[in-house]
Amino acid sequence: MSNSILRGALGLLLAVLHATATAAPTLTNGGFESGLAGWTVADQAGGDGTFFIQSGTQTPLSDPAFPVAVPAPPEGSNAAMTDAFGPGAHLLYQDFVASPGVAVLNFDLFILNGGGEFESPDSLLFDLTDIVGENTQNQQIRVDILLVSALLDPFSVDPSDVLANLFITLPGDVPPDGYTTITHDLTSLMGSHAGQTLRLRFAETDNLGPLNLGVDNVRFDDRNTVPEPATLLLAAAALAALAGTLRRR
Repeated sequence: MSNSILRGALGLLLAVLHATATAAPTLTNGGFESGLAGWTVADQAGGDGTFFIQSGTQTPLSDPAFPVAVPAPPEGSNAAMTDAFGPGAHLLYQDFVASPGVAVLNFDLFILNGGGEFESPDSLLFDLTDIVGENTQNQQIRVDILLVSALLDPFSVDPSDVLANLFITLPGDVPPDGYTTITHDLTSLMGSHAGQTLRLRFAETDNLGPLNLGVDNVRFDDRNTVPEPATLLLAAAALAALAGTLRRR
């Protein structure tokens, strides 16, 4: 066997091993089939409501006499959804360790805005009462990736904490019908922060009227975690060729 063939076999083997080792980050219970296990919920003090598990086709706090209809969860039996009887600010988040490799984040969002419009000030707090007693309108939904190491306030939107904003409602936006799949290629971000603890955060704030945020099917798609069968066969051939060369030498 020539040196060039030997080098090729070694290169193929290293490529397969690299593909296996550089898996995307892992999220726990992204379909909420185990309730809210693996996720953390935070609510601003003084507000009403929180994140609930939603199943079926009604909001979690629907009055049976006056049900509020929503779509069924798009994946499995459960989704996470905010609901309340008054203003509030609610977070659903999960921390994970960034790793190099292909990392495509997908999640399904549902939005039902009973407040009539969106307002998105640079804050996630529902109570922004100023010194003259006027409260800033805040009716928004955000999805962010945050750096955990220096994070003091889970509701922070400071640029030093937020590495990437993945979704935000803005004035004039019209919520889409049903659940919508949002996709972001975070390969570069994961590579530049490999080994660091990051946070995926879903946030909902409302002080104009009811605002329901549904979340489901949250996952990192990783094309590198398990090599394709054809790649494994090539790697096996490379290993066999390499072993034969070593025996002859």
